[in-house]
Amino acid sequence: MLAYILSQPRSGSTVLTAILDKRKGVVCMPESSFPQALGVLSRKERADKRWMAALYLGSTFPPTPLSFDDALACMKGRDEDILNALGRSLAGKLGRNPDDVRTVVWKTTRTIGLHKGPLATSGRFVVLRRNPHNVFESQSRFEYGVRNRRPFRYAVFLQSYEHALSRLPSSRTFNLDYDETEERLPALLEYLRIEDQGVWEAGGSSMDLVAESCSWLTEITKDFCNTDPEKRARLAPAMVTRLDRAMLLTRPLRPFLGPLRAHYDMRSMGHIWEFSRQRLAENS
Repeated sequence: MLAYILSQPRSGSTVLTAILDKRKGVVCMPESSFPQALGVLSRKERADKRWMAALYLGSTFPPTPLSFDDALACMKGRDEDILNALGRSLAGKLGRNPDDVRTVVWKTTRTIGLHKGPLATSGRFVVLRRNPHNVFESQSRFEYGVRNRRPFRYAVFLQSYEHALSRLPSSRTFNLDYDETEERLPALLEYLRIEDQGVWEAGGSSMDLVAESCSWLTEITKDFCNTDPEKRARLAPAMVTRLDRAMLLTRPLRPFLGPLRAHYDMRSMGHIWEFSRQRLAENS
């Protein structure tokens, strides 16, 4: 089975991915927009296997342990076949038995409104939400979130995500609140048809590589501990008031933010195309 975890940045998606990745039979890919990229390919691009391999490398962050040739060997069959093959290849690269893989999990916090590629597969969606105060506080501590340090801008950003997520079919979507991760984990595992086979006995994890390469994600491989109430307390009362007011004002705008979300999604895809061309040139 394929599973797609979708969320805003800093919503705990990497933590959730790390929890699932420990389960035997599950392999979680590094964060990637590759499933979304598949939905915007032209026929010519889709037929070019080398371009497809470069696109996987260019759309994946942090760097994937798969080489260009590893990815190229997976570019056969339907999109669903390719996404599953990449998961099995990753498992083998990490020292896990590819034959034991039953569920491949892809997650992204970018290109969040491009659903065509994932919807063309039989995969299921997990939409993870976190208290907006926590997301705002967390983004404000990192350089890449500098633009969202203004409450109104962040509120518009939030509503654009909610607009995109609202377009997913409810019959294929599991909604999860970060604060309820431990409580609802059994229901999530059942929804994704992940059987209790214990944990992987051999091999590494792509999450270990994530923790090594991303200084802001060093805690993800540790046991889950929800400290969000303490983190929310870091926000000054005046900032909380401004943030709540901004979210109240922007909520009615949600139905009209599709073009804005599409603009940012396609801008991200432009960056991905550029990175992919670089990967292709390096392996020509």
